[in-house]
Amino acid sequence: MVLTDRTILITGADGGIATAIIAELMTKNVKKIYATGLNLATLKSKFETFGDKIVPLELDITNTDSIRACTQKCADTDLLINNAGVEFKVPFLEEKAGQAALFEMKVNYIGVIEMINHFLPHLLQQEQGGIVNILSIGSLAVVKRLGTYCTSKTATHILTETIREELSEKGIKVMGVYMSYVNTAMTPEQTASPKAEPKDIAQAICQGIENDEDRIYPDSTTRAFVRENPINTLFFD
Repeated sequence: MVLTDRTILITGADGGIATAIIAELMTKNVKKIYATGLNLATLKSKFETFGDKIVPLELDITNTDSIRACTQKCADTDLLINNAGVEFKVPFLEEKAGQAALFEMKVNYIGVIEMINHFLPHLLQQEQGGIVNILSIGSLAVVKRLGTYCTSKTATHILTETIREELSEKGIKVMGVYMSYVNTAMTPEQTASPKAEPKDIAQAICQGIENDEDRIYPDSTTRAFVRENPINTLFFD
């Protein structure tokens, strides 16, 4: 998928990975980027040096009205990057597990469904539409201390695998991005596996998009994991 002249919307744009993705996209001569997130003032401050190509917009992906308003403002989007996510680091056997799981599902899974279905009519009108879901190695394996988070990311992995074939027939490319630990504010603690740098992750993601990869593995830890445990999605009629 060629990134040149694309109009792109990315959610969770105030986070470290999204910031790096936007910076990398700007090297690809994209037409416009809608940088969306919860705090409009923060978005404006973060991206003001990039000029008019980046349009900061307030968006709460847990709120249908907010999504609907964003859809109307960004109807020319031809590449949707679902990046927004939360991680509470709550294992299942903890008092607050249900509360954490509910909100993680709202952001990491339900919000992605809502974004896709609201933007789908507009993507279908483009010459070539695309959807990129930012997932995790936690979509493919259980990290015990991140039980509720892994559940939400696994759900979105299944969503991504399910809609890929159907939307391909309609001219829309669906890609999933699977990564391990990244050196951002979401993972400040020490980790057993090395942390990748956001800039390297962003470069690999953009390269994967340009290569039309169904599944993008932007760091060495995830690539090694998938070599030993290849994704094998089974469909049952």
